[in-house]
Amino acid sequence: MSYSQRLLARERATGRPVRVGVVGAGQMGSGLVAQINRVPGLFMSAVADIDVTRAERALAGAGCDDVTSTDDLTDASAAIEAGGSVAIGSGLALIKLPLDVIVEVSGVPDVAAEVAYASLLAGKDTLLMTVEADVTVGLLLAGMANAGGAIYSICRGDEPVECLKLIEYAQDIGLEVVVAGKGKNNPNRPTDTPTDVRDEALAKGMNPKMLSSFTDGTKTQVEMCALSNATGYPVDVPGMHGVPCSIDELAAKLVPAAEGGIIAADGPVVEYVTGNVAPGVFVIVKSGNDVVTHELDYLKLGAGPYYSLYRPYHLASIEANLSIGEAIVDRRPSFQPTTWTSEVVAVAKSGLSAGLKLEGIGGHHVHGIAVPASDARTANLLPIGLVGGCILKRDVAAGQTLTYADIELDETRPIVAMRRLQDAMLANGALG
Repeated sequence: MSYSQRLLARERATGRPVRVGVVGAGQMGSGLVAQINRVPGLFMSAVADIDVTRAERALAGAGCDDVTSTDDLTDASAAIEAGGSVAIGSGLALIKLPLDVIVEVSGVPDVAAEVAYASLLAGKDTLLMTVEADVTVGLLLAGMANAGGAIYSICRGDEPVECLKLIEYAQDIGLEVVVAGKGKNNPNRPTDTPTDVRDEALAKGMNPKMLSSFTDGTKTQVEMCALSNATGYPVDVPGMHGVPCSIDELAAKLVPAAEGGIIAADGPVVEYVTGNVAPGVFVIVKSGNDVVTHELDYLKLGAGPYYSLYRPYHLASIEANLSIGEAIVDRRPSFQPTTWTSEVVAVAKSGLSAGLKLEGIGGHHVHGIAVPASDARTANLLPIGLVGGCILKRDVAAGQTLTYADIELDETRPIVAMRRLQDAMLANGALG
């Protein structure tokens, strides 16, 4: 049975639909809210946003006509229990409401990490669309969830998750995965700033900082780092190759160098390409059996022994509700880190002066590249998810990778405390 059928069966058995709370009512969050309310067996019970009017608009866009706007938890709980929806100003408030699952869509790593941590402590299923938080403290969050009864997962619809599904498919039919990755939608200009892309962003109805995180490459690095940590597949080189590549060229370029490709590693790696592969995801697989190779050739998958399995789209918030079904009905995550294989570290976009308060992901100051986590630990490199709000203690040259020694880190930030705990547990062998 489909998830919608099984969710309806759950509703009949319990007498009510799954109550969903969403944190963040921006472009992505509003799309998710609207889509959730179209799925049988799910109901959009609460939306939290620092701008409550955005939460109200998101609920209105989802067709919710019984909406209570309040910061009073008693009133909010009563409205939800009565079958209505609530617009509220605090994401952390959702944890205290009678909700079955919380989906975090703020796009802000600090917010996402704090909400996820508190939600899991409260025993609530917790799903993230803010992958930046996952590549910062996701192994800790997954460990917390797996040790208890709650589910922690990154949502379906984003490239890392859909790529993982292709990997699982390839493994299930007995093919060897060589490379897994995505096509990059935007040009790759590592020094782009929100000022540089402002006009384009406004024309697209986007936040310039968000667009900058795409064009400076950080978003792609974050996504492939998340996939690396979910699979244990490393990056082949720091920042990955990112070569121009068409769909038809995937199984020729993304193969071992000894066989005419660009990949140096012996085992599977994560990678991205530019060109018409975007907005899709792919895995490059190898057939190790002559009979199977002949059959795949006959089925027109290619000339072999390397083949590309390609999904030409990812539907972001439109598919995210699949992870709700997977969590609620199957009690399993769609995607979570199982290792700490890769790290996205901060690199200066330009010369930066001591005393500067650094902007975070997509800002004017740094972009991110994915490197082996072991290298990041050895060199004390600064994770991109911790950068926002840090103060530079000394001048940093353009192109220089930042270290913890370069900055003053606010240890009172929850995400910093969580990262310290994750690092300590990794060092002690308690995670990963």
